[in-house]
Amino acid sequence: MRNVRSPARSGLLAGLLVPMLTCAAPALAAVDGPTAAVAVKALNFLQPKPAKPTPVTIVADGAAAGDAVKGALGADVAAKVVEGAGGDLSGAVAVIVIGGADVSAKAAAGQLVIGDMACMEAGKCALAVERQASGAAKYHVNTAALAKAGVSFDKNFQMLVTAH
Repeated sequence: MRNVRSPARSGLLAGLLVPMLTCAAPALAAVDGPTAAVAVKALNFLQPKPAKPTPVTIVADGAAAGDAVKGALGADVAAKVVEGAGGDLSGAVAVIVIGGADVSAKAAAGQLVIGDMACMEAGKCALAVERQASGAAKYHVNTAALAKAGVSFDKNFQMLVTAH
């Protein structure tokens, strides 16, 4: 009799398991204002340290999305928004990619390209932030993209990231 599963018991297990799976799933969405605000904190650990306000270019498919991210970045960042991968990236210490634009070939040496997890995993972006449902955030870096860009971080920051 012990090996017989009742429908009520199965339903109870499913009822307990489904909420745990949905709460544990990380937020892998495109870069938004709060995610970009966390990502630009990594600029404080670049070597050599950039001057304040740090120039950042936001590459977006639409100006509204870029302006929303720009508004969330704070006073330590001087941001400009360009539309699409054809925009001017010159003078930026970091480039934040919103959407599917690929700026990896256009980014200059020393420019940190920040994007979503898919962009980082594909090697088109060097840094991504994974926001958790709990509110915590994890930094992820693509070591090959970092080396190609010639970007390096302080050793204290390196201990906080997950390298891919």
